[in-house]
Amino acid sequence: MLQLLNPLWLWAIAGIILPIIIHLWHIKTGKTLKIGSIALLGKSARQSSRSFRLTDWLLLLLRCLLLLLLAFLLTEPLWQKQAQTAKTKGWILIEKQPVKEVYAHFKPQVDSLLKTGYQLHEFDASFKAVKLEQVLKDTSRAAKAKQKPASYWALLKLSEQQLPKKMPVYLFTSNQLQHFKNSRPNLNIDLRWKTYTPADSVSTWIQNAFLTSGDSIRLIVGSSKTSGTSFSTINLLNADHGDSRFNVSFAEGKPFVALKTSPQPPVLVDTSTLKVTIFQNRFPADAAYLEAALQAVKKFSGRKIKLIATNNFNQIPAKQDWVFWLSDQIPPKNIERKLVKGGQLFQYETGKPQPINSWISNAENAENTAETINLYQHFLADKRSIATAKTIWQDGFGQPVLSLQEVGNLNIYHFYSHFNPSWNDLVWSSDFPKMMLNLILKSYPQKDFGLNDRRIITSDQYQPVKTDNQNSFTNSPKPVDLTNLKHACWIALFLVFLLERILSMRTKKEEIYA
Repeated sequence: MLQLLNPLWLWAIAGIILPIIIHLWHIKTGKTLKIGSIALLGKSARQSSRSFRLTDWLLLLLRCLLLLLLAFLLTEPLWQKQAQTAKTKGWILIEKQPVKEVYAHFKPQVDSLLKTGYQLHEFDASFKAVKLEQVLKDTSRAAKAKQKPASYWALLKLSEQQLPKKMPVYLFTSNQLQHFKNSRPNLNIDLRWKTYTPADSVSTWIQNAFLTSGDSIRLIVGSSKTSGTSFSTINLLNADHGDSRFNVSFAEGKPFVALKTSPQPPVLVDTSTLKVTIFQNRFPADAAYLEAALQAVKKFSGRKIKLIATNNFNQIPAKQDWVFWLSDQIPPKNIERKLVKGGQLFQYETGKPQPINSWISNAENAENTAETINLYQHFLADKRSIATAKTIWQDGFGQPVLSLQEVGNLNIYHFYSHFNPSWNDLVWSSDFPKMMLNLILKSYPQKDFGLNDRRIITSDQYQPVKTDNQNSFTNSPKPVDLTNLKHACWIALFLVFLLERILSMRTKKEEIYA
């Protein structure tokens, strides 16, 4: 049975009207007849004739078929058929990527289940039935092990749609936390889940490397083990005679650093300088508080930061990474020219300030602040801004104090207060430099360390919640096999396109020599 994951693309079939219109609009070219004399020819009115008739039927059909195949491909077709389960006592699901290691841990159980009539299936989105010998010989799985791990919970939820009711399933996987994403599902399947702790239960890697203002290389080194993940800072003061644990090399004039005991490829050292401008306008005191916080960020992080303060818009240099617009005037439209693509604009909101008796906290983690930051005045955020922006800082009522909005190539931070003690206690708080540090660090891409995460979870944490709903329709009465028709569609599309080009070129040559 045919299934379409995106049937909305069937509307693209209407595109076949274009080649039909082109073929109907057929203009027949007149022929020149040479005669000896035109004396006997009378005068006649000029006439131009156009005949609306279909020509080159085969070429028309090929072009229509080409559009039909393209629309069919966009619908993501799948062919579903019932699997043969007459002799299947149950399923065995084995983690796909480190399959040899999984099998080595559970060899007696897997072999025993196979002998009693259980069928081995890949633990991925296809759940394809496989032979144990073929799986163990597949060398392509070593490369797939470096890919981002799939969520076990999501795969189990997907398997619920293909398994017949009450069929026992044995699942063998690792217990590493990196494989468990989102929330734990409720499942209506007979599941026995066995896990193990992989041999490489400790991982060390370079999370980040950058050049400091003192021209030394600062490394952020991650270390993960079963109990948790931590990060440490290491400074390489001399690239030639630095830490013996690291290798510093140069390629095409760019510095790279590598950890000798890690298979991680050399990491490019970031040598860029973050360019920040504070436009103070009529608020020099606010600018002074902000500049002090940014200087603390620069000293603590070690990043190369070039800080400029000015009250003249024309003195703002081009290609700035950050512009802090501390003004009660709306930024000009050409402010985007002063920033790099994807730059950050931090601006004061305008309007009539409203008194308030509240506090400022981090919207994502309100308990992360070490002390209470009182809020005395603020601007009211309109409903449109709240709906289209992400709240970064909020007040005690959950209303935004700082929000982030993406507008074209800019990230605009809307600040509904001021950096001034008459508005809030933010500038007196020890959390102020830390809150600014969190904003500035967003200018640097954060690498995902999921593949290096070695934390584990217990059985009580990963086991799905078992449900026993007799009226559930999530399980199919019989298991099904799904075959993706994408590759077949691409082959057919290429062949039809090739045939259409050959026929089109031949038709043009015939018209030229006719």
